[in-house]
Amino acid sequence: MIVYYPIISYNPVPYGVASPKGQILLMANLTFDGMKWENAVDLYNNLVLKGDEDYGDYVVLELKTPGWCMDAVVWDGTRYTRRATCVRKVTISKYTFRIPPGSYWYLDGSYHLILYKPEGAPKNYEVVNFTVTYGPKSDWGAFKAAYPEVEREK
Repeated sequence: MIVYYPIISYNPVPYGVASPKGQILLMANLTFDGMKWENAVDLYNNLVLKGDEDYGDYVVLELKTPGWCMDAVVWDGTRYTRRATCVRKVTISKYTFRIPPGSYWYLDGSYHLILYKPEGAPKNYEVVNFTVTYGPKSDWGAFKAAYPEVEREK
C-alpha cells in the first residue's frame, strides 16, 4: 500500500530590514571626488533588505535619531554626484538594489548612503535608528556607530 502525502510549503521571505539590526558599524573619514565626511557611516555593503513581493518602485529610508543626517552619493560612470545633502528622509528606486535569487536586496555598488552628524562628533557606540518603507510595509533598522580602535604602540 502506498500513501501519498502532499507536501505543500509556502514560505515567503518576510519583508524587512535584514541588516543592520543593532550591529556595530565603524565610522570612517570618507572622500568621494573631493566631497568629504568625517566620522561617517556608509550604508553600502551594510544595508540589506528582505522581501519577495512587489510593492512599487521606491524604497523610503528615514532617520529617527536626532542630530544625524544623510547624503546620497551616486557613481554615474565617470564621477560621483551628490543627489541629496544632509536629509533625514530619502526616496530611492528599488532598482538601486541588487536583488539576486533568494529575495535579499543589497544596495548597489554605485549608490552610497552616508550617515553622519553635521554638528559635533558622535559618541562612541551611539545608536542610530531608521525606518525603511517599501509600499505599505515598514520596518526598523539600527546600528551602533563606533570609532575604530587605534593600534597601540608597542
